[in-house]
Amino acid sequence: MTKTSKDALFLGVSALLAGLINGLLGAGGGIIAVWALSHVLSGQLSDRRDAFANALVIMLPLSAISAIGYGMRGLADSGELGILFIPAIIGGFCGALVLDKINIKWLKLIFAGIIIYSGLSMLF
Repeated sequence: MTKTSKDALFLGVSALLAGLINGLLGAGGGIIAVWALSHVLSGQLSDRRDAFANALVIMLPLSAISAIGYGMRGLADSGELGILFIPAIIGGFCGALVLDKINIKWLKLIFAGIIIYSGLSMLF
């Protein structure tokens, strides 16, 4: 198996895992996507922020499909969704604009902090 086919298989399995985690928990698929892209594309990325940006592109359809699944099962409250939708879009747009201006070390710390906080809040 060539490196390219191994990488494709690794990314495919990672994407499947990201979708599974996102569907089960409603979030978290992006963490796996960033990790997988950073791992496979480490020599090709001009900046690690590229992995974050590519993961965001993956997260939109992933989150939309998960949201549709929750909605079809009646698990999504449309009142709460309306309150969160517009601010989330604005926040995502602002984050994308700021991504190039943040030092990669700070970005890693912010990302790690969010992962740790999310994990601890799910445990407790």
